[in-house]
Amino acid sequence: MKSFLRFISWLTSGICIITIVYAFSERDFLIRYFSYNGDPLTNPISWFDPTEVINGSKNDNLLVVSNDKFSISKSALEEVSSYAESQSSLALIIVHNGIIQLEKYWDDADRSVLFNPQSMSKSVLGILVGIAISEGYIDSVDDNIGKYIEEWRGDERGKITIRQALQMSAGLEQMSSSYDLSIFNKAVRHHFGTSFDEMTLSLKQNDPPGTNYEYNNEETNLLGIVIERATGKRYADYLSTRLWKPLELGDAKMYLDRENGSVMKSCCILSRPYDWAKLGYLFIERGLYNGKEIVPASWINQMITPSVNKDFYGLQVWLGSSYIPSKSNNVGAYDKNENPPLYLDEEMLVFLGFGGQRTWVSSKYNLVIVYATKQWANAWIEAKIPNSIISSLQ
Repeated sequence: MKSFLRFISWLTSGICIITIVYAFSERDFLIRYFSYNGDPLTNPISWFDPTEVINGSKNDNLLVVSNDKFSISKSALEEVSSYAESQSSLALIIVHNGIIQLEKYWDDADRSVLFNPQSMSKSVLGILVGIAISEGYIDSVDDNIGKYIEEWRGDERGKITIRQALQMSAGLEQMSSSYDLSIFNKAVRHHFGTSFDEMTLSLKQNDPPGTNYEYNNEETNLLGIVIERATGKRYADYLSTRLWKPLELGDAKMYLDRENGSVMKSCCILSRPYDWAKLGYLFIERGLYNGKEIVPASWINQMITPSVNKDFYGLQVWLGSSYIPSKSNNVGAYDKNENPPLYLDEEMLVFLGFGGQRTWVSSKYNLVIVYATKQWANAWIEAKIPNSIISSLQ
């Protein structure tokens, strides 16, 4: 009996020691996991810790409409403003012909407010790939990933091309197939953990590259690693010097897995809604800002060209004429052959983030609309805001 009790005592002590060691080694993960409020939209910006600063050179130089010389009817502006307010919005910015027609914030926010644009951040990465190609760091959009990711040179994953990853057709396995917040969910361990890049590079190949479209955050994260390996620069530094400073945007932040570690590249550039209006205008101006080339026009044209496998998706951007989300939090789509075009401008370009974060870009109407939300919409109608504005311009 004494031997049995001694065994139980040793076993209990061993379990306690293992638990303590595990808790210490997983300290950052556990802090994030248990402090997370369960909702990516209402989760406070302060939760993202540590972060890496994207240094900008803020110049809020978009003109603001004056003397009631609106180019969009006041009734249309009032309509979309009221609708946005009813959807628990944080900000709504409408820019037409380079002039701000409406800039509205709620809950005591102002232009300085930072929000989480979620996967709108992917479109920024798409721009950066083009810049890296133009600077010669990446030879071609059709290069194999293995050329830049040494760990993958010896297997099938190394044959994935940069273009295929940009088009979400690399065929990599998903980190997880569910949004379950279980501590055992691989996607949760990735997003809350301390090994962003390592977990991305551990993923297996599910399908032959280029055969199927499947939206996958990790294909964007993979491209971020390619940018870092090709340029020899940290992602946030390259983003700062090649895009944020040249566009004269305000300082922003990116989520780090650990101090001096890796940033999450597929989402969550904590930034001002105002700056997304300027990012949107980069597409209307075909890569120019104040007459200076930031990214080649030829790359902008490639980004907005429909993919081979899905015509509603370009290179990390959504092509709105054939994209119809059934819900504000859904990244699925209906084929345009089965449904009429969603937008009055059939060439609408969309930076799209989880939960309703949007930047709509219409080159035809010289129009950029930024919509930032702080919680789930009540009865979201995807095209209501841009279509109401375009209707007033027709």
